[in-house]
Amino acid sequence: MELDNLPAAPADKHDAEREERAREICGQLLIDRWVAKRACRDLLLDDELRAMVSRRLDGVGLELVESFTSDYFAVRLRRDIEADIRLDWATNARVPRGAVALLVILWAKLVLPKRIASTEAALLRQNPDQPADPNAPVENGPISLPRDALYAEFGRKFGKTAFARYLGQLKTSGFIREDRRGNLTEGPVLDLLVDGVQMAQKLRDSVLWDVLERGGIDAPEPAETDDSDDDLGDDED
Repeated sequence: MELDNLPAAPADKHDAEREERAREICGQLLIDRWVAKRACRDLLLDDELRAMVSRRLDGVGLELVESFTSDYFAVRLRRDIEADIRLDWATNARVPRGAVALLVILWAKLVLPKRIASTEAALLRQNPDQPADPNAPVENGPISLPRDALYAEFGRKFGKTAFARYLGQLKTSGFIREDRRGNLTEGPVLDLLVDGVQMAQKLRDSVLWDVLERGGIDAPEPAETDDSDDDLGDDED
């Protein structure tokens, strides 16, 4: 039998299937900006597919991001491109300074406890004889924050109108979600598009650091709130 007459190697078919799947995943990521891991289990298990997706995204200045504490994949600008202040994620998503400050708080309350719990659980698995901390957050446990409680603690820093507007912008951008009872939870990209180290630095450098250390603002808000007088009120053009 001549070698030229042999059927194509199975690997060729598999590569073609991977290419098609990579195009499908990239298209969904470009449209929606995130995909659930449960819908893309092959992206978790197939290193070749993941490499194909990453190459395609890299060609348009994007990168695939994930976290072991997140149930989603997402795309963001490559770090070298985002270094240009005109193209950083906040500017690209049209998130104003006040909304970024609110995002700092939400990240610290919804994501940071989950990351701490995962780290402590991993350490406990490595050292099973070490007693568990009964006050430690539950690993991967659902975390929610009542909207009213968030406003009571930090609302006066923003002003009533700006606070509602910033929450709306963060929900639209996929950073948070809100149910019918007014409970805020982590959105698909809160754990992915926010760099933990950078967020900690923003927290330390911001005027909210003192607020968080003191556990909020105790002074009652006046009946009539003027956003222009608030520290983090309307700062848009």
